[in-house]
Amino acid sequence: MDAREKGGEALYRQYLGGDKDAFEPIVGLYKEGLIRFLHHLVGDWHAAEDLSEDCFVELIVHPRRYRFHSSLKTYLYAIARHKAMSHLRRCKARPALSLDALPSGEDTGGAAGGFPEPEADRERRETLLSALEGLPKEYGDVLYLRYFEGLSGEEIARVMKKSVKQVYNLSARAKSALKSRLEKEEWPYETSF
Repeated sequence: MDAREKGGEALYRQYLGGDKDAFEPIVGLYKEGLIRFLHHLVGDWHAAEDLSEDCFVELIVHPRRYRFHSSLKTYLYAIARHKAMSHLRRCKARPALSLDALPSGEDTGGAAGGFPEPEADRERRETLLSALEGLPKEYGDVLYLRYFEGLSGEEIARVMKKSVKQVYNLSARAKSALKSRLEKEEWPYETSF
């Protein structure tokens, strides 16, 4: 677990101990990533923002449900996936991804360190996200969580409510399907996953 994760859990312990000012930094740590993940699931930036707020409300309304058995990030992403699935059931249809709706690197803070993404990186990311949208839903979800959110196999298993072995198998099939799809579309970059 990295220092950022330990910080999120420590802040939540402070919040549970009565320090109400400790909650705002938790939101700052996880909100942007949650919104991106939720957008990947529901295909709508506005819905993703609303659902991310619901995830944080869950921490406030049901403070004792998180038992510190997994990272706070993993717990929030599991809540997010549940909220997204409920949202999709209510909507009855998953909207198609529009590349025009994807934020540029400048909109999301760009690459690590807050610098805007170079145009080639942004184009590669958009093409990859588009290819993920064309895969079966679970394939896209497992690859998104692994490569865009950096979750481990165990964390993905908790988010997706699967065993680590199932995640491993699903990842292997998803990578194979994505590689085939990218080869058919003449992906100009080297595939290293």
